[in-house]
Amino acid sequence: MDFPQDQTSQARAPWGRAAAAMAAFALVLYAVLLARNEGAVAGGSDSSGYMNQARLLAAGHVHVQPRTIPGLPRADMPPFLYVPLGFKPAPDGDGMVPTYPAGFSLFVVALRPLAGWRYAGDTAAIIHAIAGIVATYALGRMLGLGRKWSVLGAAVVAASPLYLLMSLMAMSDVPSLAWTTLAVLAALKSHQRPAWALAAGAAMSVDVLLRPANTLAFLPVAVALGMSPRRWLLFVLGGLPGAAFFGAHSLAAYGSVGATGYGDASGNFGVRFVRPTLLHYAVWIPALFTPVVALCAGLPWLASVRAHTRWLLGAWILPFAAFYSAYLCTHETWWYLRFLLPAVPPIVVGSLLVLRRLCARGPGRPVADLAPLTLAAALALVAACSGCLSHYLHPFAIGRTEHQYERITDWMAKNVPGDAICVTMQASGAIFYYTDFTFIRWDFVNSGNVGRIEAAIRSSRRPLYAVLFPFEVDESHVLDRRMPGHWSHAGAVGNVLIMRRDFDAPKS
Repeated sequence: MDFPQDQTSQARAPWGRAAAAMAAFALVLYAVLLARNEGAVAGGSDSSGYMNQARLLAAGHVHVQPRTIPGLPRADMPPFLYVPLGFKPAPDGDGMVPTYPAGFSLFVVALRPLAGWRYAGDTAAIIHAIAGIVATYALGRMLGLGRKWSVLGAAVVAASPLYLLMSLMAMSDVPSLAWTTLAVLAALKSHQRPAWALAAGAAMSVDVLLRPANTLAFLPVAVALGMSPRRWLLFVLGGLPGAAFFGAHSLAAYGSVGATGYGDASGNFGVRFVRPTLLHYAVWIPALFTPVVALCAGLPWLASVRAHTRWLLGAWILPFAAFYSAYLCTHETWWYLRFLLPAVPPIVVGSLLVLRRLCARGPGRPVADLAPLTLAAALALVAACSGCLSHYLHPFAIGRTEHQYERITDWMAKNVPGDAICVTMQASGAIFYYTDFTFIRWDFVNSGNVGRIEAAIRSSRRPLYAVLFPFEVDESHVLDRRMPGHWSHAGAVGNVLIMRRDFDAPKS
């Protein structure tokens, strides 16, 4: 198969090496920017789930036992009372198991010898953020965009507030973008050298380990591989180790080789979500990745681009867009478009292919690469758009928000007795990761079990604290309805309250 080349015969400009050095320097600055704002720590449900799972995998375990209150066995209580966010009760009754896929956690484990537990998550997030940018550039080059057009495409992805936000947390969205794109690139390269099909299979398996729904990437990978039996055989061989790990892990954790921690999620999908999600796409995708991406809709009619390329991009974009259009969360807020990140590189590249054709001097005329000054102006415009939107969306604040969980647990370690029992929910994953405190989930305390819970705590003679975020105070009514009593203010970390229960005082 012949691959598209730049539609210009111009040799690289004399300043080409300097431009390459500038691009490398820009990536270094980008990595430094991320490092200064990174928050890939054990925070909320997702991030603490990945980090706690990394600890388990590093120790060679899949199951872990919850911390319980003496005299209050978990068998007699709601199944999730002692279970932190990011975990679920094990199907076989042996403790609890992680909810989230193992992919990101495996990267944390692999980087721990280099960065330690404190920075392994940060390092994994930054590496994938840079890889996603480079992969977007490589995709543009492989599909026929010139160097400067491809730089512009990579910049559109890198500057997006959504990409920045998801690069600053222990999350699988940006890694999914990187590995999906790498799998397609390797499949395309396999036409020049069949051994690349092995890499495509390996990348595809990593992609699925990151998120099982990334099996959607199989469609563009299949288009990229073509019909060669040899390439398909190599692809399967490359994916076998990852598939074997997925099956073994799923069998050990969830009782079946094809099971995931999400369980049956079919109830989260429905046709009723499609219309609001499509409207959400129309508003927020052009906002987050510049209005240029709307031009991607013209790709099917772009005769100047090879049919194979159009089929490839369509088979990549449409499955992800269609699948998540029926998901209950996607339309709720802008950052839920994170699920669509694996399809962003083809959206951006496809849009630039259309824009490049529109910028041509006339039908049938050769399409030149961008002039240096034009590229500089376009990059400045992308940066300006990103800056204006980021001022409104605050993507860089997420690192501080995630680090708040560390500050909470550090305060507790210094100011709360080591045998204390904590009533919490949002901070449960971080408490499980950073401390040895026993906790109970307030969202599983009710009028039917609160008497037994309080009696067991009294009998254990252990102090009781509550760690509550503002929304929990407003929504849970822990202090006045679920566990009414005399609660006194013990401290605060930012806007998070730490309260102490006095059992001997009269109920307030």
